[in-house]
Amino acid sequence: MKKIVFIGVAEKTHALLVLGRLLAALGNKVLLVDSTMAQSIRGYLPNAYTSSAVQDYEGMDVAYGYLTPEQLERGLAQAGTTPTYDVMLVDTDHTEFVFRHNLSQFDKRVWCWDGRRLSLEKNEELMLRLGLQDAESPVSFFEMLAPAIPGHLAAWRAEMRLRHIQWEEPFFRFPLDERDAAADLNNQHHGRMDLRGLTGAYRYTLLTMLEQLGDCDRKAARRAWSIARKKVRVW
Repeated sequence: MKKIVFIGVAEKTHALLVLGRLLAALGNKVLLVDSTMAQSIRGYLPNAYTSSAVQDYEGMDVAYGYLTPEQLERGLAQAGTTPTYDVMLVDTDHTEFVFRHNLSQFDKRVWCWDGRRLSLEKNEELMLRLGLQDAESPVSFFEMLAPAIPGHLAAWRAEMRLRHIQWEEPFFRFPLDERDAAADLNNQHHGRMDLRGLTGAYRYTLLTMLEQLGDCDRKAARRAWSIARKKVRVW
């Protein structure tokens, strides 16, 4: 099973749900785990509970309310789901799910932030609590910036506190656009993932992410988008 973690202070639930749907469109059995403190994914599910749960949603399994891998394993066992997933996407903003000794078990890692100084500082602290500064060699991460506004941010990568991270190309940037925000809100209120309202820039970033994290070519990524865009579920 391929394991991909998205870690950091940023709102990334909608992008991960779209990515999970695209991976499922490629024929993968996908598990998306929301292990954040806010549990934002509950706002997208038509039947969300206040406690922990595993649910089928948009052709993938969605798990939320599990702060540690052990809790997730128990939840999957109680739900009676099979452990034969092809891809697991983990969304987290704390250290409990990816503490130091199992961070290396993830095949891909994505460092997520929203451009704010406080978010940067919190992410730096998160990396330090994970103990990456003591690693023998830098740990590789992709960068996801959402929302990305026009202009140029300061060269924050020069910060010495982040020298233990090796940045992978390309960077995933989701431009700030009111049409994407509207599509996100509509998907929440209708309890489904409708890709038809998303902008070309959003689509480009998602396809790039799908290629890099899902190890597929652009042709396969476009085919997945076409399949997912046509299948709009009505609950």
